[in-house]
Amino acid sequence: MVNGGTSPISGNAEDALELKAILAGKPVRATQSMVGQMSRVWRRPSLTAIEIAWRWLFGIPLFFVLSDQARQILTQLTPEASGLSKFDFQDPWTAATLLDHAIHLYHPLFMAAFWKIVPVAIVLWAIVSAVGRTILFVRMQEATPGWQRRIPAMILLQAIWASALLAAWVLWYSILAGIAAVEIERTSIEPDVVGYLIWVIFLSLAVYAGWAALSWVLRLAPILVIREGRSLFSSLTQSLRAGWELASKLAEVNLVLGIVRMMLIVLAMVFCAAPLPFSDELGVDQMHTLYKVVAVLYLLGSDYFHVVRQQSYLALVRRYRGPVSGAVAPSAVVDGGWSR
Repeated sequence: MVNGGTSPISGNAEDALELKAILAGKPVRATQSMVGQMSRVWRRPSLTAIEIAWRWLFGIPLFFVLSDQARQILTQLTPEASGLSKFDFQDPWTAATLLDHAIHLYHPLFMAAFWKIVPVAIVLWAIVSAVGRTILFVRMQEATPGWQRRIPAMILLQAIWASALLAAWVLWYSILAGIAAVEIERTSIEPDVVGYLIWVIFLSLAVYAGWAALSWVLRLAPILVIREGRSLFSSLTQSLRAGWELASKLAEVNLVLGIVRMMLIVLAMVFCAAPLPFSDELGVDQMHTLYKVVAVLYLLGSDYFHVVRQQSYLALVRRYRGPVSGAVAPSAVVDGGWSR
């Protein structure tokens, strides 16, 4: 029986076979192992509930703050005043000119709001996510004694992760802005808006894939802090020296779950677009309600796969780094079944 009153999982043949292979030292593909982790997370809804709780505790207030800030910006500079109300994809030259003009007008207002909100948001994110992830690892029975004293290191690691993600966004924006300057702003002929949007799609996918392939270092470090009792510097050093075999499998998990996230986005877009032919019959209020429901379902699915990522990482860390003395370890296989 797993701690916390969850249901027993003895007799699950797939779990037993996978864990036997891991204990025997046989090679296990990261994606193959991840399928088993999805099943384990699904059978323990409390894990996803913890992830949802801390993410939404941070995300809902931030959403209202950003919404209020956006309203203030649009009140200071209305779409009519900026020219965005005349934007029309059927006239690419005029659309590009209006968009360029609006970006220059909104940029000072956006940057003022950015520096007012983002630093505070990163600090709050680091605190809430560190506490939430620590509780999640404790629930997964992967915390060594004295884990409470290591929360400050978790907070710093989460702040580093958030700053690195922000840097990736800045890189993405800077590249697209540079392409826009060449392809749209400085051209003497009609701008190729469709071509630019193609660049947006492919560069966005490239940056997204690059982040997924490299960010495993910052996702592994918090696990080492809580599971092995390491310091901030030691956890980062050990993550960078994880070894090619473990690193490749962690990157594989990141890439696969990145693809899953994109599939969730596409699925959400399909559900939002499917009723559009009937929008006149449904009405504006019903369409907005549909969009909100789809958004909530997407966020729930995204949170579930975040837990799957952590569970997959933990399984790979156990496989390649072995058990930790003093840790509340997961069940071990005894006679083909599960036993504490």
